[in-house]
Amino acid sequence: MKSKILYTIGAITVILLSVLITGKLIMSKPVTKTNELSENLLTVKANTTKNTNYDSNIKYRGRISSYENISLSAEVSGKIMQGGIPFKTGQTFKENDLLIQIYNEDVKTALMSGKSSFLRTISTILPDMNIDFPNEYAKWTAFFSQIKVDKKLPKLPETKTEQEQIFLASKGVLSEYYSLRQQEINLKKYKIYAPFDGSFKTVSREIGSVASMGAELASIIRTDKLEIIVPVLPEDAKWIKTENQVKLIGNQSTKIGKVSRIADFVDASTQSINIYIDYYPNGENAFITGEFIDVQFNIAKKITGIKIPREALLDNNQVYLIQNQILKLRTIGIERMLDDHIIISGIKDGETIVMESLANITEGTKVLTRI
Repeated sequence: MKSKILYTIGAITVILLSVLITGKLIMSKPVTKTNELSENLLTVKANTTKNTNYDSNIKYRGRISSYENISLSAEVSGKIMQGGIPFKTGQTFKENDLLIQIYNEDVKTALMSGKSSFLRTISTILPDMNIDFPNEYAKWTAFFSQIKVDKKLPKLPETKTEQEQIFLASKGVLSEYYSLRQQEINLKKYKIYAPFDGSFKTVSREIGSVASMGAELASIIRTDKLEIIVPVLPEDAKWIKTENQVKLIGNQSTKIGKVSRIADFVDASTQSINIYIDYYPNGENAFITGEFIDVQFNIAKKITGIKIPREALLDNNQVYLIQNQILKLRTIGIERMLDDHIIISGIKDGETIVMESLANITEGTKVLTRI
């Protein structure tokens, strides 16, 4: 019994000694200190700079509009009649289609009556013309035979002498002729023909209603020739010339346009210069009025610089460089604005440039870099 107790005490002693020795060894092991400075440094995305030659193609966004937008107004009064196509908003038409017709039968009849009276006037002067101006008789006889009451008046014969002109004026020939020509001109105002291929943008009157003189009847837009207005930064606009071809890029197709004119002033609302581009829609997936598209200008001038994300630009003309892990501001030049990037100048090869936005960070801050 005594030996068993001694055995137990010995075992416990060994265990205690083992625990004490192990604890001492653990406490004596050196502890690696955490680099608190490294943990507190900001890590930023940066690249080593290298100036590169870039194509100077530039891309801007533009909106397609109709080349011509015309308001149709009545120059005469009368009942609106059906033309050659439906008089409805959105209706398309071709050049020379009859768009609007105003009732004109009474005007046509009055004009025909006036031509009949003019024929009588000419017939009464022919005998005197044969006696007083025998050399001119043939031309006036021919003029008489050319007059048709339902046709346009022929050109008035040219008078060769003052006596002949006085004779015609005294007989009322000249006043009657020009009065009829004025009526013919007015008669044309009762019909409005399409000046181009297009469509009705709005229709302000209905068929059967009465149009008063000066009232707006409809507005039409041209669809066979469109125009793209592109706001361009002044530093880019100086490289664009009229007649330059441009690439028009939409969601489903790419087309070709041509620069027609360039504004010679900066738009106050956009601080840009408007470039106007002619585009003739054709083929499948043609662009239409009101659509927004990308316009790529191809410029011969090459650009040398460094491409950085737009977000890395500070105050429009500065970037951060890293020198000995310290942020340094550098003023740069902007060579080209791209979609999400900028090509800048003023940085030498081999420098380290920050490639991201640093909010609430000041110059002189110590940082670590990452690619």
